[in-house]
Amino acid sequence: MQPTKLICFCLGAFAIVLAFGLEFGAQWLPLHSNVERPGVGITAMAYFDLIFLYSLALIFVDFLPVVPAVFSRVQGIVTLVLSLLALIATIVLAYFTFAFVMTMVSLLLAVPFGTIAYLAIWGDFDTASAKMVLSLAMMLKLVGVGLILFASMSFLKNKGFMLLTLCSVGLSFGLGLLHTLPPGFLVSIADAVGAVVIAIALIVWLVILLVGALFAIVAALRSVVPV
Repeated sequence: MQPTKLICFCLGAFAIVLAFGLEFGAQWLPLHSNVERPGVGITAMAYFDLIFLYSLALIFVDFLPVVPAVFSRVQGIVTLVLSLLALIATIVLAYFTFAFVMTMVSLLLAVPFGTIAYLAIWGDFDTASAKMVLSLAMMLKLVGVGLILFASMSFLKNKGFMLLTLCSVGLSFGLGLLHTLPPGFLVSIADAVGAVVIAIALIVWLVILLVGALFAIVAALRSVVPV
């Protein structure tokens, strides 16, 4: 790849890294800061975008002169281990997030004291902060992907990368709708439901990575061990 195009790719990847940092960093806002933490949905979105970053890392490795030949032999094992660990963690995350949704719904329906407790704890969701984080993250993702495609239109042929891009942007947009459409006191529940949906999408992608890693390992073994 030409130096100019490589710079465009690196800038695009950096924009996507910034989007991830924005999503992931939102959960670490100080409890006593003027800005509230924008819900569990954005945190789940950050975990989903880790796959996005991993796919970019694999693409970047192909640009290096020596690494691809070496890394191609262990890529399947690395992907297998990482996807398996991430799959277990995501299943646990989905379970606890679903339990969190059920807790909020149960309190909301337990009139009157449960409803009062729900409204006191989760009745006021900071939609402004959530919209700001999601809007900036989506803009950075779109700019990043645009720069990557400008570096090489051949990335359009990479169906996995393009589908992952559409999923990431689509889930961010859907989460934004869940923050906008419901009444204010229901946004916390809608946000947690969005987190469950994102976790399920992440599980699907991790299974795809896991299966792909197994095929890559088998192919690598066949190339080394004579049949």
